Amino acid sequence: MGVKYNEEGLREELRLALLVIPKSKGQLEGFENNGNSDARFQRKGFHAVLGDEGRELAKVQTPVVTTLACKQFKQSPMPLCPQAFKHSKLVRTMNSAPEHIGDWLRFCYSEGAQCPTAVLLQTLLDAFYEQESRSLGRDSQTLVKHLATLACMQKRDALNACRMQLTQVQVAQLSGKKQKAWEKSWAKRWQRLNRILDDFDKDGLDYVHERGRREKTSRGYARMPLQSVLRDAAREYVAA
Repeated sequence: MGVKYNEEGLREELRLALLVIPKSKGQLEGFENNGNSDARFQRKGFHAVLGDEGRELAKVQTPVVTTLACKQFKQSPMPLCPQAFKHSKLVRTMNSAPEHIGDWLRFCYSEGAQCPTAVLLQTLLDAFYEQESRSLGRDSQTLVKHLATLACMQKRDALNACRMQLTQVQVAQLSGKKQKAWEKSWAKRWQRLNRILDDFDKDGLDYVHERGRREKTSRGYARMPLQSVLRDAAREYVAA
């Protein structure tokens, strides 16, 4: 039996961590490929190199500031929140998870993620077909791919309480299936996709919580002082 923890509290920590990462490009690890939200940091700047007489000799590209210039500036143009480095550890833990789990957590709890990754969708489809007893045709397989993408987006909205969810009637209409055909076979497939995503989310939260708990335990043991008897015995052994 796993250790109980506050799942919604951990979800909120993930949201905050993934909210700060894209806004601090180069200052924290884990979100290098997501870009940054401020257009000022996306333009390439150039400065002129002047000679002794004030003539412009050349134009040199200004190097990108990739660290927080604390010593040079009293007020940073991109200040970090108080929990920034705690968030950085959380993101590194998330990135060390199995690829599809990390992709799911980033997609689900980051505002910047637009669509699920290919690895996440493929793992979802593999798990789906492991439980599929019938052999599906090409059109049905294409529909399953679309439903898998829609299920990811719907599950993300449900976990983040963003907007109203589509009903199964609406999903059936989007799929081009009549109600009877949907209820006969496709409703079960839709529910299966959602159950698999629930498992991904639970596995991801468990992984992040367990790694964080393990790090706290190891740090706690590192701070425990040795008993004086053991310390003296160790010194005598080394001296001998």
